[in-house]
Amino acid sequence: MSVIFPFQLPTTGVFSFCNCISSTERYQLLADTDVQRARVRDVLKRAKRSNIQDMLEVVKTIEDYIPYVFTIKEGLEAGDLLLDAEIVTSWRLPLTASHLHLVENQRVQVPTIYFEISMTLLTYALSLLSLGEETYQVGQSEEKWKQATAHLLSAQAVLTYLSTHPLQLGSAPPLDLHPSTLTPIIKLISGSLHLLVVYKSLPSTTSTSKPPPASLMSRISIYGLEQFSAALSLLSAPFQNDALQNWLQDAKSYATAVAQRYMAVERESKGDVGSAIAFCVAARAEVKSGTAAEILKHSSKFLQKRPNISGSSSSSSSGGGGKQKDGIQVNIRALRSELEDLENSYRTQNDRVMFQKIPDVKEIKRNWPSGREVVAPRSEWAPPKSLVDWDSAEDVVEESRHGVKIAYSGQGQYY
Repeated sequence: MSVIFPFQLPTTGVFSFCNCISSTERYQLLADTDVQRARVRDVLKRAKRSNIQDMLEVVKTIEDYIPYVFTIKEGLEAGDLLLDAEIVTSWRLPLTASHLHLVENQRVQVPTIYFEISMTLLTYALSLLSLGEETYQVGQSEEKWKQATAHLLSAQAVLTYLSTHPLQLGSAPPLDLHPSTLTPIIKLISGSLHLLVVYKSLPSTTSTSKPPPASLMSRISIYGLEQFSAALSLLSAPFQNDALQNWLQDAKSYATAVAQRYMAVERESKGDVGSAIAFCVAARAEVKSGTAAEILKHSSKFLQKRPNISGSSSSSSSGGGGKQKDGIQVNIRALRSELEDLENSYRTQNDRVMFQKIPDVKEIKRNWPSGREVVAPRSEWAPPKSLVDWDSAEDVVEESRHGVKIAYSGQGQYY
């Protein structure tokens, strides 16, 4: 199952701090910063060309660079570093630029170190999202679930910092860095975190643990639905990304179908078979509408491992490479079949024993429970401690051409 929308990562042009700042005393710091930035540029270029084995390399490379660029910023603000020329870095915007692959997006240049820091943090957050997706797809052990959740939470914390601490980017900052663009992505992540909970809790033929209460899972699914709906409504007009909007609509529709399926199970357990049948009808309609089915097309991992959301013992099919598309379609049909089997079982029970009226779908939607948040956001991401104590002009840590190990909020939380 797709956990998060596959955001593109930005790329950046060549730049040297040594060409903009002259400091005999801090030359090594400037040179080391240039080395770290060159590593970031290289790893992003390789990621764009799909020459990266895993996203962990991208995340760790950016993490190594962050303390250096923040240290340079603080040195400039303290007046200990002086500019010989303006700091002008260039980045290709990943969110609001054209997503047509016929023409490569032009780089945007903003003459301030704050633009460099903001784009670095945005890239860091997006790479964490990709790492979360990658971690989930690699395996679905308890440890992998925790890792994927941690990556999404870290990305959310970084984006929250960016949206609530707008840096000095002038009167017209790039739209990618504007709170109106970042806020819907933060909402999307919140929805995805709750989809992860749903994926983990769905029954499977290999699971021996007792499933959580259907009433709880329906509310968790509804909370995800609410977050995806909020993200859709908050997308600003200039933020024209049809792929993102479609993904959000599909995720919203999928969360709706799962919530209805759990509500059907809950109602049947309480003897309200008529309402259970109505919820099954509504859930099947969501899958058949073509919107929920679209997100399922991106969901081969989830459907192959956890196809049995109704509790029946249907077998799963797996396929890779050229067989993946057919396998996905088989799993979509299996999901529809399971919902039909569940509905047929309830109808049989109703016809033979309960004899209850089946309410209209519109009627049952008026009685939905509220959503429930079970994965709270982390505290806001905090910038790393400076490598130099600019007040006393003493090094906090020994500078090294091979980098330094700095502890800061969110760093290294991979495992």
